[in-house]
Amino acid sequence: MIDTHIHMIPEVDDGAKNLEISIQMLEMAINEGVNGMILTPHFNIPHYYNKNVKEQYQLLIDHIETNKINFELHLGNEIHVSEENMAAIKLEEAYTMGDSRYLLLELPNYHFYPFHEDAIYDLYSNEYKIILAHVERYEIFNKKPEKIKEMSRNGIYAQLTSEYIINKKTRKNALQWIENGLINIVASDGHDIVWRPPVMKMAYEIVKKSFGESCAQTLFVENPRRIINDQELLAPKIEKSKRFSLRKN
Repeated sequence: MIDTHIHMIPEVDDGAKNLEISIQMLEMAINEGVNGMILTPHFNIPHYYNKNVKEQYQLLIDHIETNKINFELHLGNEIHVSEENMAAIKLEEAYTMGDSRYLLLELPNYHFYPFHEDAIYDLYSNEYKIILAHVERYEIFNKKPEKIKEMSRNGIYAQLTSEYIINKKTRKNALQWIENGLINIVASDGHDIVWRPPVMKMAYEIVKKSFGESCAQTLFVENPRRIINDQELLAPKIEKSKRFSLRKN
């Protein structure tokens, strides 16, 4: 698997607090079956506008190379949608995902104004490919699911957090989003090794059991690889027999 949303670069945002925790997160991810990542520190002027992201990222590259770990790392950002940050994208101050045309964008949890939608489509019209981070968090999509359906039809991609699938309280909603064809990527959004760890394996197995291996591969493996290769993402195929057995349960 490839984790396309994780805060593992040390000392740059609210993720890993030091290199030791970063390395522990890396080891945990490997044990979960992950062999590649796009690291996505927050970009949110003025709170997270770090000039040392590349230097801190290099510490992890050096660790992997020194210890001869077979693991693939790429650099990106999770970019909060604001006027300052949209300007920074166009000035190439924020990182795309793995040096592709993909941007991982974060919306406010409880507000969705015309500005936010206009900003997304403005970037899209400038040939960026847009992925909305942790879509399960946004009140607008929970209250008005037709809005995420509309954005999906218009070429905007959606990332779901693995823990939302794993958690029994939210699993039904998570699987319904996948079944309805609204999700293109599952990622951990890992921040540490305790409260928000980079867990992926159980989420993969739940999706596989519910909708078939092809669906799980698309969400956890193939579409992440397509981001790195700057290719359009695929809609996961849902196995009907699996889908109906889910409804019975």
